[in-house]
Amino acid sequence: MRKLSVDRLKPGMVLARSVETERGDALLAQGVVLTEQFICGLKGHGFHAVYVQNGIADDVQPPQILSPMVRELTFRHLKDLFDMIEGATSDVQTDAQRNKMVEQLAASLRPQFVELYHDVEKIVDEVVDKETITGIVSLKSYDNYTFEHSVEVTVIGILLGKRMRLNIAELHQLALGCLCHDIGKLVVPKTVLGKRGKLTDDEFAVIQRHPQAGFDTVHHLMGPSDIIARHVVRQHHERQDGKGYPRGLRGTNRFVAGKPSFGQGLILPAAEIAAVADVYSAISSDRPYRLAMSPQQIMSTMQQMAGSHLNRDVVARFLSGLPSYPIGTHVLVISGRLRGFRGVITRVKPAQINAPTLRVIFDARGQMVAPFEVDTSKEMGLSLAAVPSSVSPIELDFDQTSPNMVSVHFEPGQR
Repeated sequence: MRKLSVDRLKPGMVLARSVETERGDALLAQGVVLTEQFICGLKGHGFHAVYVQNGIADDVQPPQILSPMVRELTFRHLKDLFDMIEGATSDVQTDAQRNKMVEQLAASLRPQFVELYHDVEKIVDEVVDKETITGIVSLKSYDNYTFEHSVEVTVIGILLGKRMRLNIAELHQLALGCLCHDIGKLVVPKTVLGKRGKLTDDEFAVIQRHPQAGFDTVHHLMGPSDIIARHVVRQHHERQDGKGYPRGLRGTNRFVAGKPSFGQGLILPAAEIAAVADVYSAISSDRPYRLAMSPQQIMSTMQQMAGSHLNRDVVARFLSGLPSYPIGTHVLVISGRLRGFRGVITRVKPAQINAPTLRVIFDARGQMVAPFEVDTSKEMGLSLAAVPSSVSPIELDFDQTSPNMVSVHFEPGQR
């Protein structure tokens, strides 16, 4: 199985995973043979990539932490709420008018919002016992990005919140805030949200309005005890160096669970978790203006952002649970006795997330071999490099390694 850009799809390829519409309905089912019409339909719906069968470890399925049923229900409830708010406020001219309209509609919106409380409970129940931060990122189209992204940030936030030792009540508040964190983007034109290339100063100023707009919206919908959730919505773009928005709060680069920092000019700890989850989901997803980063690029980027942008303690704890090579990653062996061989990651052990099991499929000449598995934790001098989705592992030449292929070296017992 291989994630492939829609620009590289060809008639006759077989879908390895179903593709859903912005409503969560099946657009194309797993096992469908692609035609020119289907490929044009995928492009028309704004999909950047899909999973296809390629005869190379098609039995290896990247794990899905959240069940499709809960993901779909949450997606629909969130989209319904957004649609109701957008429909009621589409003609207002100012933030004050919009805020007044939401306040007047709060009673009618409340039943729909209550569904999100139920969704949060289901998500926490499914996710809280998982040990590694993988199997989260989904395929997204232009139309469904905001909703899929919000669900992903919620799942990541719960996983990370547990690692930061939040209690169950705090996890529910964090999850609710993450689920609603981008509701303020209803004030941002879709042309700005999906723009290719750099935003102008005026466009970025519009983007910067969404945390406060979101806070104003959920203030009328959340209960009086949801203070943490409301401030996650408001603070998820604040920075450790005080250069974030909307209020220029700062962080300490330390994390102490159970000690909220209201009224001290500091970012709420739950919002610091949400910020890390938000960044991870964003850079690991395909967007109109750039492709998703590789796992190694993600790690490097988040390490660079730690300290100034993101809480250093939270990033360190996050990366300690993020595998260098998630299940399903196609890799090239660049050192050791199997130098030049290629294969796919089939297993990641929670106790050794950076020493995965590799199924070798091709030799150094590109010839298919009888597949065999290698425990990288027991291999001396072994280094791997991820094969970008734009490169076929069959066509890959060891001497023409892509600059996007970042390697990781393994030693026996490495954790």
